[in-house]
Amino acid sequence: MLKEKKHISRFELLMDAGFGAQKAGDILINAFAKMGKYVYIEPMIPSEISPPPRTKPAMSGVIIRLADFDLTNIGNNTDLIIASHEIVLDRRLDDQETNPNCRVLLDMGDRNKNEESYEQVCRRVTKLGLHVFPFEIDDESKAIIKELSGKGKNMYYLGILSDIYNMSTEILINEIKETFQSKLKEDILNKNIQLFKNGFNLAKKNILFSFEVDGAPHKEEQILIDGNSSMALGIIDAGFKFFGSYPITPASSIMHLLAKEFPAYGGVVHQAEDEIAAVGATIGAYAGGAPGITCTSGPGLSLKQEFIGFATAAEIPLVVINVQRGGPSTGMPTKTEQADLPAAIFGSHGDNIKVVLSVGNIIDCFYAPQMARYIAEKLKIPVFIMSDFQTANSYKVIEKQKTNEINNIDEIPDFVFERFCIKRLPDDIEMVRTSQTTPGDAGGMRRVTGLNTDIDGNINYFAGTNQRSHQVRNEKIHHVKRALTKPEMFGEEEGDVLVIGWGSTRGAIEEAVNNCRRKGLAVSGMYMRVVYPLPGMLKEIFQKFKYVVTAELSYGDPLKPPALMMLLRGETLIDVQSITCRATGRPIQPKSIQDKIKELINTGTI
Repeated sequence: MLKEKKHISRFELLMDAGFGAQKAGDILINAFAKMGKYVYIEPMIPSEISPPPRTKPAMSGVIIRLADFDLTNIGNNTDLIIASHEIVLDRRLDDQETNPNCRVLLDMGDRNKNEESYEQVCRRVTKLGLHVFPFEIDDESKAIIKELSGKGKNMYYLGILSDIYNMSTEILINEIKETFQSKLKEDILNKNIQLFKNGFNLAKKNILFSFEVDGAPHKEEQILIDGNSSMALGIIDAGFKFFGSYPITPASSIMHLLAKEFPAYGGVVHQAEDEIAAVGATIGAYAGGAPGITCTSGPGLSLKQEFIGFATAAEIPLVVINVQRGGPSTGMPTKTEQADLPAAIFGSHGDNIKVVLSVGNIIDCFYAPQMARYIAEKLKIPVFIMSDFQTANSYKVIEKQKTNEINNIDEIPDFVFERFCIKRLPDDIEMVRTSQTTPGDAGGMRRVTGLNTDIDGNINYFAGTNQRSHQVRNEKIHHVKRALTKPEMFGEEEGDVLVIGWGSTRGAIEEAVNNCRRKGLAVSGMYMRVVYPLPGMLKEIFQKFKYVVTAELSYGDPLKPPALMMLLRGETLIDVQSITCRATGRPIQPKSIQDKIKELINTGTI
């Protein structure tokens, strides 16, 4: 038995959709966390509902990164793959994310009917220099799977992985029971546990390698959570009372959790008939005095734009969570991308003002609703929280966060402002209309309209009045700009290369920068939690570096700059370049950033 000691490892479980790969992944990461290891998981979810088995679109699975230190991203390449058949393996190899010495465990159960296809894929694996370990599920387990109508392979594969990664079978069996005890009859649950044991025994007898990643009990109380769940809990902690939304991937799980938990905290979840009704109801809630927030993704953002502009003109607070996915149009609902930034900033017609916040990890997701509520209520404008598929659906172990149980925005503590690199805004901020009453205020009267008004709230189309309205609205954004402090930085404040990002690129940038610095390269990183407006000191910071570059999950080429690069150029007049701007639907790898940095330093070109 070859046991490899590792500080970090990444592995994948690939199956057809609907056969429980994600559920097996959830059980694994819970067990790893209880064993004191750090985990980061990325689900691979097909865009189609119930795609035909044994087709490439049916590939479903999980990527799990495991380490003895804290993780900030899904990493570079994979050490181990378990594939339920050759087609899902063939599809995944297209993404080119395997290490040179990756081991591939391929279930040969479908080979008899698909011999040519299996041979072709095995030849491909060998040609790539990877190591194939064919195996077949034992007869007893096949009989159990047949009794379970074809289900249960995920538990068998779970058993194989538990042996390879030297996991406690006791912890894993307890996790299986906790996961299924309330959902499965006792005999069905016991059959699943038996499948797990049989898979473990097969690996113990036949797989002559294993990985050992150290773990130790965490000092502080730890929780395992994904970005959307963290965002939902953050909405509750921020004191919102109304959530208006329409189901759309990959934002829907925020509404799922709130539907269960929000009523206990005095909140209302309104599943509207469409995206337009959802944002309209949310604006109505805030106009009536109930802090409201809406959530969407992809095409839903386009549908909400007219009402977002209305909120600006009517001076009604509004918070919009946009969980980005691949586009345009329906695009790639279950793939990650960062191409919605221009739509968030400039999407509504006219000179429309918004503040755009960014979340780059699960902790950001928890506190962003507080920051968004503060800015929206202080300025009476729309505020965006920009997430994406990667941040929304990735799980990791974090320390249990401090809850604030906000009722009034004045209760938001200083550390939230410091996290988002902003100071508190002035108390007296001019509005277009002096009357900002809500229904029920004694003697209060307010016209709610998207038409231009004068200072008294009367509809007015005069040139001077319209110019004043624009000036007042833009001064709100200027208040934010003046309040912004230096963004978070990794490394020194001067050097050869500064890499800038926002959203889910944060972890990859931080890891790439740290790796480069350990090799003696003068590289630093910057992460923007407030993406619009931009802080005023950026030009001064940029001038201290030889090269300033962005890492973005959106398409760019020599004739088409990606969004953040374009914004930073316009703000600073510095020749900002993009070091990586791909729209593959896959997360940015730290190694790809490192390689580009080295190329830039050595050749002076990207």
